[in-house]
Amino acid sequence: DFEKWHSDRFDQDETMDVDILFVIDNSGSMGGNQTNFKSNFASFISVFSSAGVSYQIAFITTDSSDFVDGTIVSATEKGLWYSYLATSSGPAAPGSAFLRDDARFVVIYVSDEKDWSSSHGMSTTDYVTHLRSLKSSSSLVVAHAVSGDYPSGCTANGGAEFGDGYYNVVTGLGGSFLSICASDWGMSMDTFARDSIMRSNFVLTEKAVDGTITVEVDGVESTDWYFEDSTNSVIFTVIPPEGSEITMTYAVWSCQEEE
Repeated sequence: DFEKWHSDRFDQDETMDVDILFVIDNSGSMGGNQTNFKSNFASFISVFSSAGVSYQIAFITTDSSDFVDGTIVSATEKGLWYSYLATSSGPAAPGSAFLRDDARFVVIYVSDEKDWSSSHGMSTTDYVTHLRSLKSSSSLVVAHAVSGDYPSGCTANGGAEFGDGYYNVVTGLGGSFLSICASDWGMSMDTFARDSIMRSNFVLTEKAVDGTITVEVDGVESTDWYFEDSTNSVIFTVIPPEGSEITMTYAVWSCQEEE
């Protein structure tokens, strides 16, 4: 009963304004990692400056939901919990000056240990659901992390245990999970910045029949996406690179009059 097959073509050349919340582990073991982070932060900022997007960046720690610029030290890291508090009734909550309606919201967790937020009775699925609820579309929320490698951690440059908890939330929100044991974070910071501003959702020009959609990126079929029926959009879980050509082919129902 399809009326026709239709194809939409898009170029990945659009950027989005972005609000970014960094959740930084400030325990004693993070000294070297914080230095690495600061040394490569310029490469992160330069992406936004070059793209000409409007951006806001704030920092909280794994023991406080307040925006801070000082140092607070705790041995029990609860990055998920404090990002939840900051976005529930805190400084990054809906309606605050920080969380803008028309910008993508990005949370970036940086920790050399697993997350201990389960003591507050919320699962990682609960945190994913909460973060998604902050925006009208799941394409407007993403989480990234720099932490210990899946599944057993890493040993280079001071070592780190597996970032359990952070890994689950990042996977649930389609972000990037990168190694905290890398000697140079320049590439990681650049990846986070570009993934934060590049377009991930594409609204189809006609109402698509779910289950008939195929997607190609630069001529190669992709499975890194899902269909959001409420917005008639294809949303990528792995964002196509800048300059790529995206083709989406799908069926359209025929129109039938009621008797």
